[in-house]
Amino acid sequence: MSKFGKKFTCWSCATKFYDLNKPSPKCPKCGANPEDDPRKDLPPAPPASYGDDYTDEVEEDLPEEAAEDDDLEDEGGDEGGADEDY
Repeated sequence: MSKFGKKFTCWSCATKFYDLNKPSPKCPKCGANPEDDPRKDLPPAPPASYGDDYTDEVEEDLPEEAAEDDDLEDEGGDEGGADEDY
């Protein structure tokens, strides 16, 4: 435990604060008591499901031959490039 006491996160306004070793902690921003958290008695949320169409296999839709650099030629009519200082 630190010298500031126990660390809390307010369930009402999400402010992080320490209790400063006081017997009843209260949020300095909104005044909520961390012991009154309505979510503390709820069961944990179930894990996310991805549905039936989720598979671990990766489908490859890529062409078999990659494009070569010869196919990608620069068009000479483009005068708008200010970064072409050859």
